[in-house]
Amino acid sequence: MAKKLFCFLLTALLAHHISHAQIPVVFNGQPVLAKPMNIAGQTFFYEDLSNDALSFAALKKQIFVPLPEQLLHPVVSSRPFIINWLKFSISNVSGTDTTRLVFSANAHAFVSMYEDGSNALAANETGALHKIFADEPGKPLIVPPGKTNTYYVRIIEKIFYMAPLTAELYTVQGYLAHTAREKKDAGYLFLFMGIALGCIFFMALYTAYQYWLTKDKPILYYTAYATCAGIVWLIICDQRFDLHIFDAWKNHPHIIVSSGIAFFYALFIASMLDVPKRFPGRWKILKVLLCLILLETLVEVHDNLSGHFLFGSNVYYLHLLHIPNLLVNLFLFYLLLTIKSPLKKYLLGGMLSLFLFLFFISHFAFSFTDLPEKVKAFVNFPPFWGVIGVLTEAICFAFALVYRSKLVQDEKNKLQAGYANKLKTDLAQQAQEIEQQHRLLEDEKLKQVEAAFQKKISETEMTALRAQMNPHFIFNCLNSIQLYTLENDAASASVYLTGFSRLMRLVLDNSMSEKVTLKNEIETLRLYIEMEVMRFKDKVRYEITLDDNVDLPYIEVPPLLLQPYVENAIWHGLMHKEEGGKVTIAISQPLSHILHIEITDNGVGRTMSALYKSKSINRHKSFGIKMTTERLQVINQLYDMQTRIDITDLQDDKGNASGTKVIIDIPI
Repeated sequence: MAKKLFCFLLTALLAHHISHAQIPVVFNGQPVLAKPMNIAGQTFFYEDLSNDALSFAALKKQIFVPLPEQLLHPVVSSRPFIINWLKFSISNVSGTDTTRLVFSANAHAFVSMYEDGSNALAANETGALHKIFADEPGKPLIVPPGKTNTYYVRIIEKIFYMAPLTAELYTVQGYLAHTAREKKDAGYLFLFMGIALGCIFFMALYTAYQYWLTKDKPILYYTAYATCAGIVWLIICDQRFDLHIFDAWKNHPHIIVSSGIAFFYALFIASMLDVPKRFPGRWKILKVLLCLILLETLVEVHDNLSGHFLFGSNVYYLHLLHIPNLLVNLFLFYLLLTIKSPLKKYLLGGMLSLFLFLFFISHFAFSFTDLPEKVKAFVNFPPFWGVIGVLTEAICFAFALVYRSKLVQDEKNKLQAGYANKLKTDLAQQAQEIEQQHRLLEDEKLKQVEAAFQKKISETEMTALRAQMNPHFIFNCLNSIQLYTLENDAASASVYLTGFSRLMRLVLDNSMSEKVTLKNEIETLRLYIEMEVMRFKDKVRYEITLDDNVDLPYIEVPPLLLQPYVENAIWHGLMHKEEGGKVTIAISQPLSHILHIEITDNGVGRTMSALYKSKSINRHKSFGIKMTTERLQVINQLYDMQTRIDITDLQDDKGNASGTKVIIDIPI
């Protein structure tokens, strides 16, 4: 027992002697270093196992040993939180020159450097250190002439592994040149990462706008997935290129958005395959796996907010942390292999492309050594391959969304065709029934049945004419959209599409009714003219005037009654004038049962319009006027009313054509 105690005391004394026998790095004034000076042999080491930052008074009592050889290489730790201290001294023996050097300990999670001068110790009973920098490498160590300074470096690593503990000294100019070379070599990498991130965020913004228009859940999940992926790679670029975007939040946003990628990624694929409705059992399994991802996220948030790890062993963080994510991806892969869907080739292609690049990263990253520095900056930077994988996957998923939209449209067309066939069959059956009734009823009854049948035919004609109005109206609007597309005017095209979507809602809603309120009709007309104003810019002006006695919400008129005449005025009247012109719509109610409408333009008149039209290769045919005339004839017959339309050519004082006036009197 005494022998063991003696050995223990001897070992402690030797260790204590070693810790105080550290040889300083000696310089005679300012050195000239052609390359970094390795001082690992003159640097001592202490590992803080308390998982907390020691005070300097407590730190001075610890035993520092020479820097172990194995720490000069990457080391996988069994603990998730590691605090290491390095200690070295610099002595300036010059009597006049000051020594200025920069210390580098390699890249670590957190690095702080402190200076321990003899005067500072005497004046500080608490033993506090003078902090030189914290997570701001590059600040010089200044040693005055004839002085020896001792420096302590605190290095903190988290979770995965401990990077090599280097100990190198640079001159200030040498360190600046070193960092400048690194930035220059990574210039093209920075440009590529910026372009890739721009593409990802553009797809997220585009689909966000598409979701705002359609309220389609798969589009929402894709938007969230692309946004989270873009933020994750932006955080990585922030750390790699020192952009200092997320300094105030450190790693907290990275945790949430990293989990968000897997979460929304799974919801996107499940919704595209319609798993919740088609396979409720598999959907329950997927929801359990998504709950595991949420629990994993809560653990990481706890660790970062509290500053302490929930699990003391690194087994969880190295091996178990990513199991929920892995299980979700394996289950999604299983769904894609077993579920029949025309979208699976796009979804499977996106998933496999990401896995391929991740496999490449895990097996070949950092293995390219015999390449130019600018090339190695790409291929030996794992996020480069990761962002390519995410971008490829996002593009494949975007293709899946586009193809899904095509399938939805095909289904709508099929339903519409089926409805038209059913309507045709119903009409034929009704006609056959009426024909049978004709043979059975008396002459007077026969006339009544024929009158009812004629009314039915008129209603059918009205439906058919309204159905013709919609494609014609859409065709005119698409002409305007095509113009902006050809001019590459994306901003105007976006504004035009917004107005177009509002107009289509009104047109489609109105086309289902035989009559709409005058307020609704004017709103539709105003939207149409606004889009024509955008298309022809300063060539088209308009004015809509209403008498005070016109009751907009209660007066009803046939839908899209005025638009063809306004369109005719713009296309055949104003467009043939170089400076354009103005369309005026005046609505009044001279009698309680008559609605009086005047549509006046100061165009070239019908005679000149016909002349221009005969010389034009692309002759604009007034289908809208023709169909509106036919509709009014049917309405007059159906409701036993007389709607009057007069078209007058206007002339100036010299007898020249100065425009056209359309007068419409509608009984109400």
